[in-house]
This record gives sequence, structure tokens and C-alpha cells, in this order.
Amino acid sequence: MAIDAPILICMDLQQEFIAPGRPFADPEGDEIAAICQNLIEQARAAGWTVLHTHLHQGGSIIAGHGLTQPIAGCEPLAGEILLRRAGVSAYAHPDLDEILANRHDDNVYLIGFSGPLSLTQTLFDAQDRGHQLQLVQNAVGGADVGEWSADETRALVQDTARKLSRLCPLDSLHQALDPGFSKAARA
Repeated sequence: MAIDAPILICMDLQQEFIAPGRPFADPEGDEIAAICQNLIEQARAAGWTVLHTHLHQGGSIIAGHGLTQPIAGCEPLAGEILLRRAGVSAYAHPDLDEILANRHDDNVYLIGFSGPLSLTQTLFDAQDRGHQLQLVQNAVGGADVGEWSADETRALVQDTARKLSRLCPLDSLHQALDPGFSKAARA
């Protein structure tokens, strides 16, 4: 499957990652989801391909009792790609590799939840495959992991992306989606 338009990959934009009291919920989940929702709306308006990758019940993270429903406002629309996977990385669904295999540009962006696990593993898998996937700064949700807070796991994912030269500042993505954004932001 060849896709010529820029691609916005929406990872785990599911209730499990914003619902209070859930083990992988980000305390800032609603705010991060709002950023993701805005980016999705802009990508759709700009004619980009919006690709969703969701964990399903019984997978390695959501073991049969998670809240797999999409976050309100971040639901896949008819005609958009939805890849349901059981594994940690977005590449756990084999179609993602096929979709990105022939891309030789850097117009593939990743937003969403499941940091530090799924987002980081997806970045490493993209690196291994030579795919030019970029993580969008501030459109990343994490979770408390051991003694690390969600703030720290979010920072870890973004720092990893920075060290891999795969971190896209949020303003840069806004500008790619809407060239008039930089003028409006300066006004």
C-alpha cells in the first residue's frame, strides 16, 4: 500500500490511557488528548493520511479488562486506517511496515499514549527499518512506571526521540499542517 500524503500515526488514543485510576493513565491525559485531537483535525483538513493504531483486549498491555474505546474526538473515521495490535510496538501489526516501507521522506509523525513502552519501542523499530518516523513533542502521553512519574516517562520518550534525531517540535508540525500558522502564532 503506497501512501503519498504525509501520515499522522495516532497511537493508543484510547480511554485506558486517560481514565483516572487506570494503571497506564497519564494524569495530564485530557490535556494531551486535546493536543492530539487538534492535530488530527488539522491533518484531516490538510488532506493527510490519519492512521490509528490501537491495543486490543488480550494484548501484552491490556490483558482482557482494559478500556479500549477511543478517546472522544480521536476516533478513527470511515476511510482512515485502523491497525489493532496485541504487541507493544505499532509495528506489531505487520501492515505498518508495509505502509511505511517505501517512504523516503520525513513526513510521518507519531502522536499518542503508552509512553515509555509503546512509543519508544515504535521509535526503535522505525530506526531499525530506516523509516523516517518523527515523534511530535508535547503530543506524548506517559504513565507512572515504578518510581518514575508520568512527567518523567514523557520526558524520557521525548529525550530518546531527540537523541535519535526524531523529535518534531509541536510548532513545526503546526506549520507543516498550516503554513499560515507561523504568521498567526507571531501576531
